[in-house]
Formats: sequence, C-alpha cells, structure tokens
Amino acid sequence: MKIKFFMAVLVSLILAVILVTIGLVIAHNQESTQAENGRYLVKSNNGLLKIMYGVNHNFDNGFTTELTKGQLRALSLIGVETEEVELYHILGKPTCNYNNICEPELGENPSCADCKNGDDEEPLPEERTCYPNDNKPWGIIKVNGSSGGAEVDVAVLDTGVYTDHLDLTRRVKQCKDFTKGPRVKNGCDDGNGHGTHVSGTVLADAGSDGLGIYGVAPEADLFAYKVCGNGGSCWTDDIAAAIDYAANNGAEIISMSLGGDTESSLIKNAIDYATSKGVLIVAAAGNDGPKDGSIDYPGANVNVVAVGAIDSAENVPSWSSRGINDGDYTIEEREVEFGAPGVDVESTYKNGCYAFGSGTSMATPHIAGLAAKLWQGNAADTRTYLQGLAKNHDLHTAGDDTATGFGLPIAQ
Repeated sequence: MKIKFFMAVLVSLILAVILVTIGLVIAHNQESTQAENGRYLVKSNNGLLKIMYGVNHNFDNGFTTELTKGQLRALSLIGVETEEVELYHILGKPTCNYNNICEPELGENPSCADCKNGDDEEPLPEERTCYPNDNKPWGIIKVNGSSGGAEVDVAVLDTGVYTDHLDLTRRVKQCKDFTKGPRVKNGCDDGNGHGTHVSGTVLADAGSDGLGIYGVAPEADLFAYKVCGNGGSCWTDDIAAAIDYAANNGAEIISMSLGGDTESSLIKNAIDYATSKGVLIVAAAGNDGPKDGSIDYPGANVNVVAVGAIDSAENVPSWSSRGINDGDYTIEEREVEFGAPGVDVESTYKNGCYAFGSGTSMATPHIAGLAAKLWQGNAADTRTYLQGLAKNHDLHTAGDDTATGFGLPIAQ
C-alpha cells in the first residue's frame, strides 16, 4: 500500500515538473508581442532556469537575463521572484574636440555649434599627430597632480577606453568588457569617448615623448572595464559584475562617472563586497542640480565618495547635483563628499587626440586620481586623508555643504 502511495506521489511530482517545464518553454519561446524585453534579476540559481533563459551575469542571489511579460508570469506561477535591473547613464556633458566634433550623447544641450557626428573617424596612427592644448590642464594643476600613483590599480568603469592612445597605452593593465554576457570578455573598445576621457584625467602619462597630456596620477595602472554601451547607457548588473571583478583582481580604487536616480540592489551588494575587500570607490554626484538631494546613485551610497563639480574660478555650476549634507563632517547616505574640477576639462579622447568635457563625470576622476597619488596603504585611511586635505580648501559655502562637501583636496 505504501509503495503504491509513494509511486502515485512520485508520478504526480514528475507530471508537475513536466507541466511546469512545458509552460516555461512555451513562455520562453513566445514572441515578445506583449511587451519589449526587459532585463531582470531572477532570484534563483536553478540550473534548468539558467539553461532555458540564458545568463547575463551570475550573482549570489540569482542571475540576470532578458525576459518578456509572459516569461515573468511563468516564473511567478512557480514561485520564483524577479527584480527589474535598472539602467544608469554616464554623467558627462557634451564634449568637443579640435575638429569641432560634438558628442551630444554625453549630455543635453551641446555647447559647441555646428556639431557633426564623429563616429566615422579613423583612429590615428601610433605616432603623435596631435597635441593637447595644455600639457597639464587646469584641473590637474588645481589639485597639484601630474605625478605619483605607482603600484596603485585604478578600475575605471565606463564606456571603455581607447587603449592605443599614446598617453594611456603604457598605463593599461587590464581591458575587459562586461556588456556581452556571463564570461568576462577581453577588449574594452570605446565607441563613445567618455571612458577614454575620464581615464586620462585619472592617469594619463603624456606618452613616451612627454608631449601629450598628464592626468593626476600618471604612474598608476588602469583596469579599463567597459560597462556602458556606446550611447552612454549602463545596465546595473554589468556595473555590479565589474565591481565584483575589480575587488577580486586587486584594484585599490574604483572610479565610476555614471549613475541613476535610484539605488540598484545589485550595485549596493557589490559595493558592500568591494569595500569589505578594502577597495575605495569614487563616483559622480550627478548633473541634476541645483536642488538639494538631487545626488545620484551609486555616489549617494554612504560607502562611496561622491564628487560634485567646480569650474576654474571654484564656482559650482548649477547643474552639479547636491546632497543633503547637514554640516557635521560625517558622511551619511546621499551626501556629497568633495568638489573637484568638472567644467571645460581637457583630456584624452577616443580618436587618439584630445577633447574638452564638463560634468561631475569629469570631476570624479580628479578625486580617483588623487586617491591613487596619495594612497595611504588602505581605503579607509586614504579617504580620511583626503577629507583632511579638503577641509584646508573649503568651497562654495562655509563648512560641509551640499554642493562640495568637505571641499577640494589638494595634494601637498
């Protein structure tokens, strides 16, 4: 009797699995007529589900993949939770190079006239055929950069990097693409220019001839991680996977000139992991100012150094996002920590030449570069050291303000 009972239960379970599997396969193979595909975190590590849906990235609490509404309903029916993956964006304003080529995808309201598309430019040969306007741009001089950073690895998570740029090629230690699926791909092509620009501000070394441009810490090494598409959009699961990878591969500093209005749970978990491994994380405050509280994530995360922008006269541009700083010189959630050069910043560009850009994107690498130049042996001490320097150069309004926090750190 017991054997018959258990056989009946077993058959029922097998039938249930078959029916669920059939339902999932049908849902998986449906044409996406109900809605466009979206990217989701499937909160399960079931191997069958991974095979059926495909994996973008694996995480401790599940995997990310593209799903339709029908597929979401099928997962809900079997009790599998899902969470929408957010889309962030790079935080630079438009850039213009010396051929008057504008990149309006870097922000709204392009600032140079008669813009044309520069995507068809051919890369320049590997000898110097163009020169920067300034060997040491105003922002590098302002923070007393252009030296140091030896043996410090800085991971720049962005649109990629033009690794053959004469001022960057000797600095590149890793070049990885996180936008193409579960396995980290070699390659970090930058079809946008934003990632090459911010990387140059961190650590450009002026090239072997010394005639190029200097970043803040030209002896540091670059982990160039592509987490954003050429249009400037960045899936938060790609960013989170890159943060984990940087933490596991020895990066001391992570620099992110990107963000969004809400916090991604995937990025939050990755930040917690990276900081537990001793990584200092620096991110842009955003370009949504001047309202207090307009700061973007991940910069708004308490474990991240959030950077606002200033111009060459140390004024804060209206578009630089503000935090909710309460003046107590203690960093809490949604507070700006520093102000740094972020207006008309000259740096390396995707065509092997140079460009000007504005935004908290451009301010962020000045602080990441300073952290590399002034590395104190660990993230906590380096952050405290930068805070002490910033108090010596107060900006905007007196004290710990919503636009520039502690002020501007300047290397001594």
